[in-house]
Amino acid sequence: MRHWGAILLGTILAAGLWSSPAAAERLEGELDGAEREWFILREDGDASATFTDMGGGDFHIDIVGFVDPDGRKSRDSLSISVALKDGEVAHYDILNLIGTSAMPPVYTSEGADVRLTLESFAVDGGIARVVGRVQGTLALQEALGEEPNLEEGVDVAVEFDIAASRIEY
Repeated sequence: MRHWGAILLGTILAAGLWSSPAAAERLEGELDGAEREWFILREDGDASATFTDMGGGDFHIDIVGFVDPDGRKSRDSLSISVALKDGEVAHYDILNLIGTSAMPPVYTSEGADVRLTLESFAVDGGIARVVGRVQGTLALQEALGEEPNLEEGVDVAVEFDIAASRIEY
């Protein structure tokens, strides 16, 4: 009986009813000591994980993971933005939205002790596979204009393996 699940999954993948990038996607780990999972949402060609080819080996990657696989409520979402220059990480921003919008209060990588490691970035047509991890402490920013406070931060240890959709201007 245990084999039916594997057979069903294999049939779904073979029939193209569930794309393999969606099957492999994950954005999960620990935030403030609790196991968490975030979902990349896709609807009508839009995705919450995107990349832009800026030319000359430069890319911009935006990943927003939501706690609800069926909705785009910002509360508790995790946002990872990465700028690549000549294939290397040049800059990154990480936000954990703890309110109902992208405005503070938020936990942020600004003024924090957090590292982003990009293990793989591979473009295949309109899709880029992005693999990496975030580890450290995000700082609390309580209001716009206030400096983030690392002493009131949260620990983060998150791994991701997602498929980002190309955005063209």
